[in-house]
Amino acid sequence: MKHAALLILLMLATSSEIARADEPLSAVLNESVIKLPVTVKTIFNQVTTKEMVVTQFKPNGEGPFPIAILMHGRSYKDRSKPGRERFLQATKYFVNRGFAVWVPTRLGYGDSGTEPDPEYSGTCSGKNYLAAYEVAATTTLDVMAYAKQQSYVDPGRIVVLGQSYGGMTAITVAAKNPAGLIAAINFAGGGGGNPETQPNEPCRPDLLKELFGLYGKTAKVPSLWIYTENDKYFGPVYPKQWFAEFQKLSSASQLAEYRAMPAFGDNGHFYFSRGFSTWRPVVDDFLRRQGIAIPHTPGSFQDSGFANINEPASLPVSSAELRERYVKFLELDVPRAFVLDAAGEFGGYAGGMPDALEKALAICQKRAQKECLAYAVDDKVVWKKNE
Repeated sequence: MKHAALLILLMLATSSEIARADEPLSAVLNESVIKLPVTVKTIFNQVTTKEMVVTQFKPNGEGPFPIAILMHGRSYKDRSKPGRERFLQATKYFVNRGFAVWVPTRLGYGDSGTEPDPEYSGTCSGKNYLAAYEVAATTTLDVMAYAKQQSYVDPGRIVVLGQSYGGMTAITVAAKNPAGLIAAINFAGGGGGNPETQPNEPCRPDLLKELFGLYGKTAKVPSLWIYTENDKYFGPVYPKQWFAEFQKLSSASQLAEYRAMPAFGDNGHFYFSRGFSTWRPVVDDFLRRQGIAIPHTPGSFQDSGFANINEPASLPVSSAELRERYVKFLELDVPRAFVLDAAGEFGGYAGGMPDALEKALAICQKRAQKECLAYAVDDKVVWKKNE
């Protein structure tokens, strides 16, 4: 315990504030950047100590805020880009739910430096996934330890979320059950995929299955696994096998949830970065069950059954422009509202703010010839057939 406390103090003392001149920091999200010293060991048992770039965000106020740590994937082409990970859409999502957010650009990537590459897991036929994911988990736990020391956080409410390599890292961290971790979210987690040379066939999927099973033996926190049916890195079959192995060997299998999402775009592996409008309600539901408050429009709104909210074609208008606005509305975070006048000729929308409905009504009323009414509020279509 003394050594762990000393390590945290050293990390706090030597973490230095940095900023890129070509990438303005977001004042709205209270964005800042630090360099955090971390020590890792590669699959060749080489020990490396280096500074890792970490971007941090927080809501306004003193807190205490729960902690979210977001973890990036691993490019098979160019690990130098992006220079600094931010995940702005996902970051805004968590800040809007009252989280302080940390996004590490791990060693071997971007501004943290591509050499050495401590997350290298070996050749395609000779993978050592266990050691490689241990590196990613170690640096994530270092970020977690740093985050817990901030005066404005609640160290007892932590969520880890990752995409691809980062998604499996989230499950690796969950298997360690660090104090304060309440949930792990895995978007398309795995490794060894290359959609160009071996679509749907990652390197040594059997080893990944074995590793997920190993994690299932110890993980005690709720986890959400999100994969798409057209993931060209891992295909539709292997992820289900990995989850089944995790479940089979888990003593807390009821805490893990698998969501097989429909095909998305030309490669569902990018669902996390491009499919916010459809994954947001799924993650909201999961976090709500973990005791996280999800923002909503004040008032009582019932789903009218008029249409599926994700079907722009059902909008009771003839204007292509209004349908285009509705598509943009669907990309917004809650609280949100889409409003039409009774004639279906004019409309307005707003999102990501408590007064979204009022703002949408005001936009509509500027041009409307008839009364403006809510068509959709948050995730419900409230429009009725006789309106």
